[in-house]
Amino acid sequence: MTKTLTNRHGDEIAVGQLWTDDPRRTTVRTLRIDDLVREGNLGSRAVCTVIRSHDTDTGQTTEPGRVVSINIDSLHTTASGRGYRLEAGPAPAPGR
Repeated sequence: MTKTLTNRHGDEIAVGQLWTDDPRRTTVRTLRIDDLVREGNLGSRAVCTVIRSHDTDTGQTTEPGRVVSINIDSLHTTASGRGYRLEAGPAPAPGR
């Protein structure tokens, strides 16, 4: 398991980081990076668990716990503010 990778934008992506969807989306997810994998021509991917999902229309927040895979080059905030945002540094270890 690789602990950190750098995407094409120069952002360091690390296991344990929390990323959120663009706040203008209807459903804003918080993703915890659990693993980083290299997939040859497909590029490197972050294996993430959705730890929180907030529906901006209804105000409902859930903790779905499903696993998603995202190309690390997508984990970046664009000049227009779209994309993903780094929410915090590494998440605390479970039980701490």
